[in-house]
Amino acid sequence: MNRACAAVLLLIACAVAVSGCSSQAQDLRNTTLGGNFYNYDKVHHWMYNVTMIAGGATSAWNMTVYVRNDTFGGAPARYMQILTEGNGMNITYDVWSDPKNYGVLKMHAKGTTGDFFQDRDVSNLQIGTLPDVGLSYYFVPFWAIKNGTATTASGSKIPVTVYSASDNKGLTVTYWVCPYVPVPLQVEVSDPNVRIVETLVGYE
Repeated sequence: MNRACAAVLLLIACAVAVSGCSSQAQDLRNTTLGGNFYNYDKVHHWMYNVTMIAGGATSAWNMTVYVRNDTFGGAPARYMQILTEGNGMNITYDVWSDPKNYGVLKMHAKGTTGDFFQDRDVSNLQIGTLPDVGLSYYFVPFWAIKNGTATTASGSKIPVTVYSASDNKGLTVTYWVCPYVPVPLQVEVSDPNVRIVETLVGYE
């Protein structure tokens, strides 16, 4: 990708070791909505390494997301092309969403999963089965639970904040966010049966 790659790669390695004070705040006035962790106006595409642990097995693949402003039905829309490659998958998803409320307007899938090939419109709800791209937890309030710094390849310190939210039924979503990077450095979604971790490789 671009200039961001080298810095981000080391930043990710350090982000998981961020140190600082945990927050116990439960006041919604101290929360940040999940949609604020993605700044689509400052990014054209980004790539995550995705790891899923379920049932004692671990699988991994790459997910690249391209985003731009578009129209749908004559109205402004946000268009995303999501490429998933690896772990027996090679699928491209075309997703149109409302830029005001993040609702998915249309979703199309083309590609293979194992021996199964598809080229069809799919349910808009299928966005919830993909690793997070900013459309699943946009209105969920997140608490900042830790603040600290990460060290880049040049040796400079970059601030990192860890945000988390739980449904109190076992589902927890956590973001590692740097204000200088337009997408999360890392995203973790876990419940008692599955843990999915997205780690930023690069962006432009």
